[in-house]
Amino acid sequence: MQLRVSYEGREDGVTVVRVDGEGPEGLPNLDASPELRRVLARLVEEERLLLVVDLSSLPSVDRKGLGVLVDALESLQRRGGAMSLVISGAQVRANVAGAGLHWILRFHDSVPSAVARMLEDYEEESIEQRRAAVECGDRERLAREAMGAETRFAGQGGFFFEHLTETISLVTSGPELDVYNASSMREMLVDLVEQGRYFLVVDLTDVVFLDSTGVAVLTGGLRRARLHSGALAFVARSDEVFKQLRLTGLVGVFPTFPTVDRAVEFLGREVQRAHG
Repeated sequence: MQLRVSYEGREDGVTVVRVDGEGPEGLPNLDASPELRRVLARLVEEERLLLVVDLSSLPSVDRKGLGVLVDALESLQRRGGAMSLVISGAQVRANVAGAGLHWILRFHDSVPSAVARMLEDYEEESIEQRRAAVECGDRERLAREAMGAETRFAGQGGFFFEHLTETISLVTSGPELDVYNASSMREMLVDLVEQGRYFLVVDLTDVVFLDSTGVAVLTGGLRRARLHSGALAFVARSDEVFKQLRLTGLVGVFPTFPTVDRAVEFLGREVQRAHG
């Protein structure tokens, strides 16, 4: 069965997108996803940038369906917009958390609560202000790329760090973060915090092996940063990393994003809150 996608614009500027129907075994599958993708892309192009997507009638969502939502969210955020999901089923929540997307895709129990929270958020910072922040971040990124390796500082064990902005630094891990080399990561995080770098992006994209010692080091770095009103954000996409976080019960502790730019955007808001 194909997904049925409809939407309704509200006077307060929020557009509610409703998704109904089931694919094989109750999953919105690849054959069904194009319609949702087309609708979301059309709304973004029409500058309908505050979207609440109602998935409450779906029993579960597969990774392809989640990918459609993540792509749309990225397009929205580039323009200063946002997306929230309405989820009633425990399985859909588990699908989102299991894919490590619970920090990216905000979800609520009902459309009214999702709309209320979104309007509250945008009272503090408008679409125009958020779009300007994204454009500023793009300029900073291009400047960093022009500077190249001069901003990078190598450590032991395949780790290195670089200062992305005046307040945010990026720490990149080698392929293994375990009992044998986690001490190098620990030293780097400790040194950065002692230097007053309290907002850190830890890039775990290349990690193929993460054990409990590596997780403990990351937890310690997060704790140190928070002692100074700072924050850590993690970049991860591998199943190995999410598996270890689930095993240690820390999936909901670490704010985790699919790209460095998304993590930097999150920390930029944390910097504003800390210095507000």
